[in-house]
Amino acid sequence: MTNFIYENTWQENLELFKTKKVAVIPVGSNEQHGPALPTGTDWMLAEYLGREVGKKSDSVVVAPTVPIGHATYHADFPGTLAVSTATLARYVFEICEDLVNYGITHILFLNGHGGNNTALYDVGQELRLRGIPVANIQWFDIAGTFDPEWGLRGHGDITETSAMMHVFPEGVKLEKAHLPENKHLGKIKVLDLHTGEFEGAAVYLNLRTKDCSELGDMIEYGHGQGLDYSVSACDSSAELGRKCLDACVDYICRFIEEFKTVSFE
Repeated sequence: MTNFIYENTWQENLELFKTKKVAVIPVGSNEQHGPALPTGTDWMLAEYLGREVGKKSDSVVVAPTVPIGHATYHADFPGTLAVSTATLARYVFEICEDLVNYGITHILFLNGHGGNNTALYDVGQELRLRGIPVANIQWFDIAGTFDPEWGLRGHGDITETSAMMHVFPEGVKLEKAHLPENKHLGKIKVLDLHTGEFEGAAVYLNLRTKDCSELGDMIEYGHGQGLDYSVSACDSSAELGRKCLDACVDYICRFIEEFKTVSFE
């Protein structure tokens, strides 16, 4: 018997759910990440973290990865597969319902794709009404806390590329990595797909990836503070990726030990 639902027989899972009350659900996306990274980057990294946490933590059961997320705005690049926010929320909620019926009391999403957040938040609110604590951790959000140089610079940046060089090196085309330059909308500067700047003031934008990127990778100025955006994915390394992901796994395991003590009426 293991901590991974999909590796066990149903009888083994019956025993597993008697003692494990925290479920980890990796959630990702299949979408373009520029010319250097595979389209499975987001779900592959989420799945990797789920497996490492499941091997290290004795408090969890790990569900199969949800590989397709909300990424319709990337769909101009072939290979992107996406569902609506409503579809994703309904699908994930029904998975969570089964887990709760088996005795799970706490749910942690390991989310590899920011576009999933609205759906996962809605799921968490619905489960909260039933007294189930839900949390969502994105590895690229927490990485910069451990080392500022690991902060999010953009889609297909040095940290994401390094992480994939550690997890799936054969899928990385490092010779195609480059420093992207966002296209702007005339005098409106594009900071990311959601925010821009005009005459020094912030504006909200609703863009598709192709609106600001020819190759599918981009700088996301709206996410990081004080980062050197001239750092290119060309300088990525598997060792950097290993250090970053190891730090994330250690943090997630510590979080789980605290999270499982949280209770609601």
